[in-house]
Amino acid sequence: QKNRAMCVDSSEKLFDRLLGDPNNTSSRLPFQRISEIAYDVDHKLIRDKAKALIKLFRPDRKGFLTKLDFVNSIDDVYKDLRLFRASLANSSSIDNSLALIINIVFFVVAIIVVLLIMGFKTWEPILSFSAFFFSFSFMFGPASSKYFEGILLIFIRRPYDIGDKIALSDPEQDTSASGSSTWFVEKVTLFTTTVRFATTNEVATYSNGSLARLRIINAKRSPKAIVYVYMKFGSGVSYQMIKVYQTAIENFVKSRPREWAQLNGFRATRVEMELNYIEYVIVATHREMWQNVGPILQSQADLASFSLEVSKKLNLRYQNPPKPILLSLTKEKKATTQPDGGNAELQQVANMFGGSG
Repeated sequence: QKNRAMCVDSSEKLFDRLLGDPNNTSSRLPFQRISEIAYDVDHKLIRDKAKALIKLFRPDRKGFLTKLDFVNSIDDVYKDLRLFRASLANSSSIDNSLALIINIVFFVVAIIVVLLIMGFKTWEPILSFSAFFFSFSFMFGPASSKYFEGILLIFIRRPYDIGDKIALSDPEQDTSASGSSTWFVEKVTLFTTTVRFATTNEVATYSNGSLARLRIINAKRSPKAIVYVYMKFGSGVSYQMIKVYQTAIENFVKSRPREWAQLNGFRATRVEMELNYIEYVIVATHREMWQNVGPILQSQADLASFSLEVSKKLNLRYQNPPKPILLSLTKEKKATTQPDGGNAELQQVANMFGGSG
C-alpha cells in the first residue's frame, strides 16, 4: 500500500509538470503532449507506440486528459506490474517443484542402471516390490490419475495465472448471460489452487485434478465486456420516437470513450400486444475486461439510468394495463372469512382495552 501511494503521488506530480501549472488542478492535459514520446530521433511517429499510449490513457474525443484519468492509467500499470511479479514468483515455485520430481525420478533410474552395470541382480527386488505395490494400485489408481490430470492442467492448459478472476461451471450446462460468480486466484502449486471469493472474501482450495474436468472462465482473458440493458415501451409509441431514443443512446455512448468501445445494437426482443408493450435491448461493449467488474457495473447502471430519463422526457414509459378485480359480496364468503370463534376472541380483546375506559 505504501508503494502504491508513492506511485499515485508521483503520478500527480508528473501530471502537474506536464501541465505546466501545478496550482491549476482543474485543467486538462492535452494528449498531444504525452504523445511526443512516440516520436523517434528523426521526428517520425512510431504508430505502434502511439496506439499503445492511446490504449493506456484513453483521452476524450477532444484529445484531453483529466488528472484523475491520468492517475488511474498509471495506477493500472502499477497493478499489472505487481501481478506480474507475483505470477513470476509463483511460476518459479512451480518450476522448482517439478524439477524436484524430475530429479527424484532421474536419480532412481540412474541408481538402477549403475547397479545393473556393476553386475547386481536388481530385477528380483524390483519385481518383488512391484508385486507389493500392485496390490495397492487399485486404491491409489484414481488419485494418481487425477494428480496427473492436475499436472497437465498447470503445465499444458494453464487456464489462469496469479490475480486472475475465474468462474467454475459444469461444461455440460450453459453459463449465465449476465456473468458468473468469480474467484481470485491467490496461489497455484502442482497439487492445489487457492482462490478467494470476490463477493464475500472467503478463501477456498481446489485440487488441480478436480478442476481439470470443469469449464474455467477466465475474466482476465475476457476483454471488452458486453453488457445488456432492457427497456419496455408501450406498443403505441411511434417508430420516429424510437429512432430519437436510439440517437440519444448512441450520443451517450460516444461521449464516453474511456468507458464504452461501441454500441453494438438496439433492437426489439419481445413483442407483447396483449400486455401492450414492446421490449428493447441495448447492447454495448465496454472498454474494461470482466476482471475489473466494478467499473463495468457502474457504467451499466449509468446507461440504464440515462435510458430511463430519456424515456421519461420522450414520454415512452410503459405502464401496466389495469387488471380486473373480482368482488364477491355473498354472505357465505363473509361468514367463511371470519368464523364465530374468531369474533368471540376479538371481542374479548376489545373488552380488555375498552373496559378500563
